[in-house]
Amino acid sequence: MHAISISNLTKRFGGLTAVDGLSLSIPQGELFGLVGSDGAGKTTSLRMLTGVMEPCDGEAQVLGCSCLDLGPVRSDIGYMSQRFGLYPDLTVMENIRFHADIFGVPKAEWTARAEQLLAMSGMTPFMKRRAGALSGGMKQKLGLCCALIHTPKVLFLDEPTNGVDPVSRREFWHILNGLLAEGVTIVVATAYLDEAERCHRVGLLHHGKLLACDSPLNLKQLADPAIVDPTLEDVFITVMNEGGDTAVKRRSAPDLASAAPAVTLDHLSRRFGDFVAVNNVSLTVPKGEIFGFLGPNGAGKSTTIRMLCGILTPSSGGGSVAGLDITSQPEQIKENIGYMSQKFSLYEDLTVEENIAFYGGVYRLSSARLKERTEWVIEMAGLTDRRTARAGELSGGWRQRLALGCAILHEPPIIFLDEPTSGVDPLNRRNFWQLIHTLAAEGVTIFVTTHYMDEAEYCDRLALIYRGELVAVGTPLELKQQRAGDDGRLPGLEQVFIELIEERDTRDTHVQKV
Repeated sequence: MHAISISNLTKRFGGLTAVDGLSLSIPQGELFGLVGSDGAGKTTSLRMLTGVMEPCDGEAQVLGCSCLDLGPVRSDIGYMSQRFGLYPDLTVMENIRFHADIFGVPKAEWTARAEQLLAMSGMTPFMKRRAGALSGGMKQKLGLCCALIHTPKVLFLDEPTNGVDPVSRREFWHILNGLLAEGVTIVVATAYLDEAERCHRVGLLHHGKLLACDSPLNLKQLADPAIVDPTLEDVFITVMNEGGDTAVKRRSAPDLASAAPAVTLDHLSRRFGDFVAVNNVSLTVPKGEIFGFLGPNGAGKSTTIRMLCGILTPSSGGGSVAGLDITSQPEQIKENIGYMSQKFSLYEDLTVEENIAFYGGVYRLSSARLKERTEWVIEMAGLTDRRTARAGELSGGWRQRLALGCAILHEPPIIFLDEPTSGVDPLNRRNFWQLIHTLAAEGVTIFVTTHYMDEAEYCDRLALIYRGELVAVGTPLELKQQRAGDDGRLPGLEQVFIELIEERDTRDTHVQKV
């Protein structure tokens, strides 16, 4: 029996066809992955299947009920949307309890399940923290905990690990594998193609149409024949780019040893009450470097960046950005940097052009300069046909490129990017990194956080922060060489990342026992 049956499902928004004649059947107990470029129709498809949105044509059934009336099976369906319904003034545990009450889960059952979910997702230490005070990735993990507080028969997940670190993503998939063992049918939309490799079948959407649907192994036959051992990401890029070259053209290796410092951290610390978010961090980032700042959710990455950008005052220690003191000259720093946060500050009710004009006013650009930079941003972001669209109507990837454009509208010498490509498809992520290397070639310093380990390879140097402390600093090659096996084989950065964190956890546990 099929858990989900879809026939000619179509959704139009005015002249735009978001989902175009989608037909698909998903058997019970299958893990089905839905991948596609930004705006391909993934979210719209999931919204129709969960009854959030009505189709214009076609029909779909979930557990034998039409998606137009899912009332009889509503309690058997779980759905985690990209904008999951967390209550920022409630604590982590209060949010979970609220969702348990909605699904009528008995107290004894939901408390035991909450303990398990919090432990698996690494959220146990934060159960009393307000949801509004969590990092972006931690909110994502809490959203999944809320969606799984009851055991559904069918679970829809819309990019559930968007912005979540590799360790936590591994924990997520451990949870999902447990659900599969219980017979739950799972449909997951994801921008992580390594995750899609774990699915039984994968559907590739583009402009609302299903271009391919098969097992990961069979789909790999669609990759460029020149690629040895292709991944699903290679398949995606081959299909999306129609064979064009998408390799990031790195700039020539800069002489960073003799470059002047652009960013310095000197025993920088930040406390929130009894909680130490950043603990005695010292670093120097030279001018023109692409510096990657890695760490699990809640490790202190965003807090560090906010201190460097003059948004937060350090509790102790100090630092400088562009020669300006982060404690005494925060306003001057803001004029000399570009900053793109996890919650990139676009005004959703304003159009693309209006958002750019707003930031042009903030940075006091002349009319002629603003006109020139506006055209550059629109072309860079691929928004030529959407310049009059409201920012809130854009897909996640377009919004992020627009946010980047607004952040560097005034051509600052230093740019801070906090998870700038979170949730963006592989082709657009590679295009984004091409832009970063182009900017760095012009002498711009890039300080970037990311959870994509393939992106970390594009950085000149990396630092790993965990529980507010620096754990490792070096080039990607140096970090991998330090963890080489006895046979000399180098591990991937993700494995290095996980091993370093596990070793620090083991050390901290030993210290606590002593």
